[in-house]
Amino acid sequence: MSMSKYLALPILFCFHLATFQQVSAQKKSTKTTQVSYDKYIDDHTDAHLKEYLEFVAIPSVSSIPAHKADVERAAAWIVNKLKAIGMTTAQVMPTGGLPAVYSSWENAPGKPTVLVYAHYDVQPVNEAEWDNPPFIPVIKDGRIYGRGASDDKSGVLISIWAVEAMLQKDGKLPVNVKFLFEGEEEIGSPNFRSFLTNNKELLKTDFAVTADDAQHSDSVPEISLSSRGAALLEFTVKTANTDAHSGQFGGKTPNSVVVMSQIISSFYDKVGNVAVDGFYDKVLPISAEQKERIKQIPYDPAEDMKLLGTTAEVGDPAFSPLERVWFRPTLEVIGMQGGYTAPEGHSNIIPGHAMARITCRLVNNQDGKEIIDLIVKHINKNCPVGATVSYKFSPGYASAMFAPTDTKAFKYVSETVSAVYGRQPLIMGTGGTGGAMLSFKEVLGVYAYSLGFLQADEKWHASNEFFRVSSVRKGQQVYTYYLQHLAAEEAKLSKQKK
Repeated sequence: MSMSKYLALPILFCFHLATFQQVSAQKKSTKTTQVSYDKYIDDHTDAHLKEYLEFVAIPSVSSIPAHKADVERAAAWIVNKLKAIGMTTAQVMPTGGLPAVYSSWENAPGKPTVLVYAHYDVQPVNEAEWDNPPFIPVIKDGRIYGRGASDDKSGVLISIWAVEAMLQKDGKLPVNVKFLFEGEEEIGSPNFRSFLTNNKELLKTDFAVTADDAQHSDSVPEISLSSRGAALLEFTVKTANTDAHSGQFGGKTPNSVVVMSQIISSFYDKVGNVAVDGFYDKVLPISAEQKERIKQIPYDPAEDMKLLGTTAEVGDPAFSPLERVWFRPTLEVIGMQGGYTAPEGHSNIIPGHAMARITCRLVNNQDGKEIIDLIVKHINKNCPVGATVSYKFSPGYASAMFAPTDTKAFKYVSETVSAVYGRQPLIMGTGGTGGAMLSFKEVLGVYAYSLGFLQADEKWHASNEFFRVSSVRKGQQVYTYYLQHLAAEEAKLSKQKK
């Protein structure tokens, strides 16, 4: 061994010692600062829960035009809150449809910028199915019940409150922060991409996270790296200008509900796969990496069936349940209407009209418009003589998305949830759709990694949706830690470059 190598040993040791001391000091500093944030969070729990109920009470249903004013009211509510916590800018911004909310705090020159995304619009409701009115939220047994309480008003509020804690305790943030809250996510984000494109410079950022996502449980974190796209269609079958007396016309007059059921039945083969010609043509095989990731996930089909009260599992047996949900496309009938469907009474009619709504969850390189065109062609082909079909098309389609693990952006999120939860996160996919995430990458050039706190049993999109009160606190802890950790890690990298 040469003398230079002997000299290198103590130098290398000193370098590692200095690095260790620096990391230890950083962790100690972060922990000390986190305690002050935790105290603020705890001291303001009652005030924040009051705000939670107030915000969820706004029926910001994006898919129903009659609620346009409510969506706008929800956007204004967010802006007022952002101004109150000390954000530099906060404004409602027009899109081609319902408004977005933009806010920024950019008083950390030379520091990186983090953009936080969430959405404030919610799904429609069937009030008769709720135990409590969906827009009169209540807190029971540690849960906040109301439409949007989980998906995704939780993401909006948790991220805002975390920044509030930091601004109130320190008077500043460790990095620059931008908020972008969408009002059309639940209808497929039809105007989001053009909004990003038109405001590309304003929304410029180094890192992005989405608060519209989940954790595996109270004690097990997860990071979702893939999501499916979506395409929607509504179609109506007409067999007559009016409903007909079933005794006078039965046996000679076509029935729209029967025709509709025949068309829907034609969508599927005996295994349950979609029988629409060309539906799977562009679906890529599930990769070995994706299969291996699924093997790491603790999954019990019985738990899902118990959660929903179902008694069977369906789908192509050639694929595992998680393979089907994460990496295979679907065509689901999400609603039907025809004939006499009032809660009481019995009307002896032959329905003249029937309507159905469908949603397709799409994967990898499937195109929403192409898929809808294939379905329309299939419906027309299977519509019998004596019936006509009309269509109502969605204003946009969402594409599937995949994010890598070999980026520092992923590293910061993973290290954050590991520190707060005390264990490594599960690396997940999701069968849902986050249409905005692909636009972030393609327009802004950044991946928006998942940093949300929904849980799978919280009945998103269903009746009696709820969010855990405990997640309100933990979510704020994660965001305050994340902003500190990212700032410290980026500062180290900047120092090394010098």
